[in-house]
Amino acid sequence: MQNRHSTCSLVILLSFVLLCYGTIVQATEEKTGAYTISDIQASIQDNNMLLLLKGDTIPAFTQYELFSPTRMVLDIAEAEIAKNIDIAAIIPKNDFATLTVTVLREKAPKITRFEITLADSHTYKVEKIDTNIAVRLLPKQIVVEEPEKVSAILHDIVVRKSDHQTEILFQANTPIEDFRQDTVTGRSNLPDSMYVDINDIDGSELVREKVIGSVVDKIRVATRGSGVRIVFDSAQKDLFSYDIKTVPQGLMVTVIESPLKPSPTKEATATVTDEKAPIPPKVEPTAKVASDPTLDALIDSSEAAVNEGALSPNVEPTAAEKMQDSFGFSGYKATRISVDFFKIDLHNVFRLFRQISNVNLIVDESVSGSLTLALNDVPWDFALDIILNLKNLKKEERHNTIVIYPNAKEFSWPETGQENLSFKADVDVIEQEALVIQQSMNQPAEIMQAKELLRKARIEEKNDDIEDAASLYEQAFKLWSDNSKISNKLATLYLVNLGLNAKAVYFARETLNLDKENYEAALIGAIASANMDNIPAAMDYFAMSINGTPPMKEALISYAAFSEEKGQPEAALKLLDRYTDTYSDTVVTMVSKARLYDTMGLTAKATEQYKTLLYSGYQLAPDLKKYIRGRLTMNDNQLTN
Repeated sequence: MQNRHSTCSLVILLSFVLLCYGTIVQATEEKTGAYTISDIQASIQDNNMLLLLKGDTIPAFTQYELFSPTRMVLDIAEAEIAKNIDIAAIIPKNDFATLTVTVLREKAPKITRFEITLADSHTYKVEKIDTNIAVRLLPKQIVVEEPEKVSAILHDIVVRKSDHQTEILFQANTPIEDFRQDTVTGRSNLPDSMYVDINDIDGSELVREKVIGSVVDKIRVATRGSGVRIVFDSAQKDLFSYDIKTVPQGLMVTVIESPLKPSPTKEATATVTDEKAPIPPKVEPTAKVASDPTLDALIDSSEAAVNEGALSPNVEPTAAEKMQDSFGFSGYKATRISVDFFKIDLHNVFRLFRQISNVNLIVDESVSGSLTLALNDVPWDFALDIILNLKNLKKEERHNTIVIYPNAKEFSWPETGQENLSFKADVDVIEQEALVIQQSMNQPAEIMQAKELLRKARIEEKNDDIEDAASLYEQAFKLWSDNSKISNKLATLYLVNLGLNAKAVYFARETLNLDKENYEAALIGAIASANMDNIPAAMDYFAMSINGTPPMKEALISYAAFSEEKGQPEAALKLLDRYTDTYSDTVVTMVSKARLYDTMGLTAKATEQYKTLLYSGYQLAPDLKKYIRGRLTMNDNQLTN
């Protein structure tokens, strides 16, 4: 059961405020009075430097980086440096860092700026320790980046025929070199075939079956492990001759047509194909229905049209065959049919689909009328969608059942007693719950009691009594402590509805102990830890939250906002780039990147990003447009000067 306030919406709102309009504030407690720096200590060991600023209250500061040369800037609000501190003597003699301290009295509030110029060999880390600020300068770790492996994807099957050969190109985004080929022959009542196994490639974009109509009857594609298997069925008694080679566009299979094969007459074609191309069997209904002459005629004519097409494998592909790929890319992959309806009652049409598809079909009694429709070799679900659009109807699908009813009506599936506390439909949970229902007589008393508490908790939650609901969920979790759905629900309620960060972290951790791949729980733990200024824990949880395949959108956006807030613009940019690579850019990511470039002193890149956003075609709020134009003006002035 989903709560009206989802974690996702909270995270997106939080991220948008942080990324677009927020001011980065490092202090988490309200400050009173000036921050007096009573001592500054600096020590060097093994090419590392520790600079420690000792203060008397919680500091409010921001930290960012400038370039050419590389400088780490630390701005502390309302800071006063003790008079006995000699600024010039703070930094010991070294060859990688120098310090400049400036007081900006014209700022409101007054800013004391510590600016450390760093050699390219070093980086830095800033952290707050109680009332003190520690700046660590340390050598960069040299990381040798391996070239990123391109994920291989099969995009299309391109067929080119001539009198002597048929070329079949399996089009991919990279040359295909890792493949294995073999043949299968001598099977009773089955055609000889050749197959190619391609390893480590995504073949989800390909159609599952493609008619070739040469010495190759058809090609079939199936997923096999992390790759695909492509089967070439022969249209003749013996296996065809072929050649396979890697090409820059993917993999090319060249099939040699038999030179002794005569040009078949119409009669010969029918005879040969009748032996080699099996006629599709008639689909029998699972339930007995009364015989209807009109319906029987429709089924017979549909099958005859399909069989007639199967008897001519060597003719040029029909327009319907050429559209086969288009149907596959559009998501229509059901059994293909040919129909010719002339003023046929709608209920007879739906009965035809019921028998062809073997799907339960329920039609509202108010559906009426007739239609005329002629379609040749199209998926039945495509034909159904056309009819629904023509007749102003809609459908709902669930559990091998389709319900058809008028657009003006409302329909809802009957609710079951599932304790599905996750945000997304989970087939495994449904199956598990069905098993639990079957074995309910053998369940421990604690589980039965927990289920009753869950039922009461949902009622309280529906009535917006969130505290009482949370209390009941906690009692249920004590009784049913291996149910990660309950602990995840509690983590969500405590973060989103009640704002109790410590409890949110606790139940997020409990969820992860039970389900290490619950990335939503990791994100809840990250946000709650960040709210409590527990930076190490927040970073650990954020790192876990982006481990999904693909990583969650909300996790990437929130982690980027957190990284920027903690003065790590490069890390924030990498996270936003990863978001773009996975989901494409949004207004939020584009504004964020531009502002990060500004922070890093990369004015030209920031200007380019702002212009891209302005002319992207996105609907931009007036305030955001004004902000972008203002930044462009400032950046243009900087570049000109």
